[in-house]
Amino acid sequence: MPKKTLSDQLTDYFSEQPPEQVAQWLAATIVADRGLKKVWQARMLLSGGKPGDFKKLLTKALPKKELLVTPNLWRKVGHYFYEAECLFDMAFSQIDALNDDQQFQWLMQAFERLNMVVQTIDDSGGYRLGLVHELGERLVASFHQKPWSVEKKAAWLVEHQFKYDVFPYIPADFNLPDDLAQAFEKAVSRPKAKKGKVPPDNISHALMDALNAKKP
Repeated sequence: MPKKTLSDQLTDYFSEQPPEQVAQWLAATIVADRGLKKVWQARMLLSGGKPGDFKKLLTKALPKKELLVTPNLWRKVGHYFYEAECLFDMAFSQIDALNDDQQFQWLMQAFERLNMVVQTIDDSGGYRLGLVHELGERLVASFHQKPWSVEKKAAWLVEHQFKYDVFPYIPADFNLPDDLAQAFEKAVSRPKAKKGKVPPDNISHALMDALNAKKP
């Protein structure tokens, strides 16, 4: 008979204890460990499968931090994105609780949040890249599942082509089918309509225009 592992031994031991006692031990262990505490808070948050709870997870996974000039910078940044990936992995495992539109919206919110926090985090070491890759693959797949017309998808791609610093490359990362690629190229080359009055070339002209407007 093979020797029992520590995991087996602990399982046998806990199964012999009152459930209330085991629950108290588990709670005490979680509270005493910062990493476990964060993970279980996220697990409880997502247990309801509500879109709003998935959005709340983004602030837990990507909290605002200023990590630009600080001792042990690379270690701190690496740990920041390691913890973020752990919580995102938990969300990815439960994301099917959301419908297709909710998933797409949440992935976009994740990129918005990520773009915000990297403004104050020096990630020259590229610790975020694994998370960016995973989010990007999921966003691209979700985008292609959208029941939009080819024209609407092309317009969305043009709108988001240079909107974020951290985002899948458009069009390369989106693997566009021929009809969408043609629509995208057409949308890109289409001249943009000018809105309103063209602003003056410099501040002096702006002041002159304002003064002239006040003359009777």
